[in-house]
Amino acid sequence: MRMLWKILLPTAGVISSSLSAVDADATAFGASLHNHRGAPASFLFLPRSTSQIYRSGFKRQQHQIITLKSNPSWNIPRGGQQSLHSLRSYSSALFDGSILSAATSSSFLQYNIVIFLVNLLGMMISLIFPGMQYHLDLLGTGAFAVASSFMLLINGINSSLLRVQISSLAVIIWSTKLAAFLFYRALKVKEDARLESTLSTKSGVVFFWLISFFWGAISSLPHSLGVASSLEGDNIGLYSGTIIYTVGLLMESIADYQKWSWKQSNPSKFCSGGLWGISQHPNFAGNILIWTGIAIMNVPSLSWQLVPVACLSPLILWNFFLGQAQGSITSGVELATKKYGGDPGYSDYIENVPLLFPDLKKLFAKKN
Repeated sequence: MRMLWKILLPTAGVISSSLSAVDADATAFGASLHNHRGAPASFLFLPRSTSQIYRSGFKRQQHQIITLKSNPSWNIPRGGQQSLHSLRSYSSALFDGSILSAATSSSFLQYNIVIFLVNLLGMMISLIFPGMQYHLDLLGTGAFAVASSFMLLINGINSSLLRVQISSLAVIIWSTKLAAFLFYRALKVKEDARLESTLSTKSGVVFFWLISFFWGAISSLPHSLGVASSLEGDNIGLYSGTIIYTVGLLMESIADYQKWSWKQSNPSKFCSGGLWGISQHPNFAGNILIWTGIAIMNVPSLSWQLVPVACLSPLILWNFFLGQAQGSITSGVELATKKYGGDPGYSDYIENVPLLFPDLKKLFAKKN
């Protein structure tokens, strides 16, 4: 757990400094946008160097504002100040709610509030029913799908963007698939020995669900920042990100299925078949690819200040899963060594099979 805090605390610092830089830059940059038909002064999802994207995105939003102004069915109250205030308020909504000063946009906050509420529900269940583990992954992992679905319903114009739709669908598919599998596994296995000590106390329960919330918020950064941007991004990022995401989803899903099937027929042996023969943790590698793909989908729609914040997700995941694989974060390695240490093939497996990503050179060398 100390290792996890070492990863999370610097992350909070990076996000804070990035948002401070964003706010400072917005103060200077905002004046040039103030007269653009009600555009928010700190329109921070606008890449400063990408004038072509700005023109296309801004003109699209301008057209929608002008359409609203000329639409007889839109009742603008008389009195210049009141009508101007109404128009500017609505134009701000068209620009994705987008005053991102010290925190971030309303869409970003709404997404993370939903993540928090789902994890809060999980914490309450754990406190009321001590020791129960069935709901842990169902809610902790399912929170991604709940938040993404919620944002598609309320996010207005942004939800009409193909990029936002694909990114949201990607998160919903992954979250629903993994939450359902882990819930099914929990029903069969009953309990996870790695979590018994943590969930045995109230402080441990609170700590577990706080980490679950931060985990959800940090992992979701590419998506939650992306859905808050009204810029379209570009097709290259969208298509290449979708391909990487699909590879990761298939890798994680196949790995989970292979290990589950292996354990049903070989409960006392470590899994070394299929993807597990070329990676000790192919499911972790697949998860990293999933969020890398989602980051690539959304990064072109973000300002330069927010790009490193979005990229924290796959970087944090890489470090976290590597820590798990090495045994510095959880007790998984220690438990596996106790269980399989007497098997002569296990030490050979640990020494020769990569922790996360397969060694492609060795794979191609074997084929040749």
